[in-house]
Amino acid sequence: MNGGALHIHHAGIGELQTAASTILAPLAVTAPGADAFRADIDAATVGRAAVARIRGSGHLVARTSRAITSSDPELLKVTLHRSQSPAAVDQGGHQSRAHGGDLVVFDMTRPYRLAVADGCDVMAVGISRTELGRHADIVARHAARRLPAETGAQAVLSAFLQGLGSHLDELTGPAQAHVGDALVSLLLAAFTDGTPGRMDTETDLVDRIRVYALANIADPSLCVDSVAAAHGISPRQLHRLFRRGDVSFAAWLRRERLERVRRDLLDPAHDGRTTAAVAARWGIHDPRHLARALRTHYGQTARDLRQGRVTRPD
Repeated sequence: MNGGALHIHHAGIGELQTAASTILAPLAVTAPGADAFRADIDAATVGRAAVARIRGSGHLVARTSRAITSSDPELLKVTLHRSQSPAAVDQGGHQSRAHGGDLVVFDMTRPYRLAVADGCDVMAVGISRTELGRHADIVARHAARRLPAETGAQAVLSAFLQGLGSHLDELTGPAQAHVGDALVSLLLAAFTDGTPGRMDTETDLVDRIRVYALANIADPSLCVDSVAAAHGISPRQLHRLFRRGDVSFAAWLRRERLERVRRDLLDPAHDGRTTAAVAARWGIHDPRHLARALRTHYGQTARDLRQGRVTRPD
């Protein structure tokens, strides 16, 4: 889904199918008595996640084998069911009934069915597996299993999503990015909390390395060698650990630094700082490198970002 918000009121079944497929990936949406079907759809990009709230008549959502292609983004969809009418869920041989207040995960790379009863009120979050890192498989294990959001991190995520659904229009610029970060953190907390055997020793180490790197991200000397030494491993071991994921350590660190520079450039609170000062705050001291990286990753210069306050396209 591209940046910006989407609002459709009294949508017909065809409009819901088009909107849902645009927000996430191609979906088939049907309803009994389709002529009488009506729904209100509110959606927006929040950070690097797509968030939507759908209220309306009962309907069936299906991700079919025919609709899945190799070019589709590898997304996980998390839903919060707010109405008291149950929803029937089916994916990968797992079936359950989600009730009001339940969270449910769907793996968009595999077929699934979701039948929402009349009077539905559903919050849906679509997020790339890469945003969840090594935790993506842990979250995906919950596919089609209802997760009550009554206590702990699940209850916090539920309250967050309900508030988010009421204020999608009000999130712009840096606020949107920060809220997106919070959403990812809460998703991880909710779906990895108390999961038996959820992390092996190497995953623990990768997480510690990420935390260490982010805590020292302003240090321009932070690199593979220094991080490996700080954790008592060789640079070769560090490369191997990150090779299990989708991105190398150096590429991950570069992306994290650039994203923080971009947020500061978009934030009017930093207008008193030079671009060089903003970049140095995040460990980038080479202006030529910064200029090339901004153009490569965002298609914009520092001046473009500051003058246009343009959000990053998805």
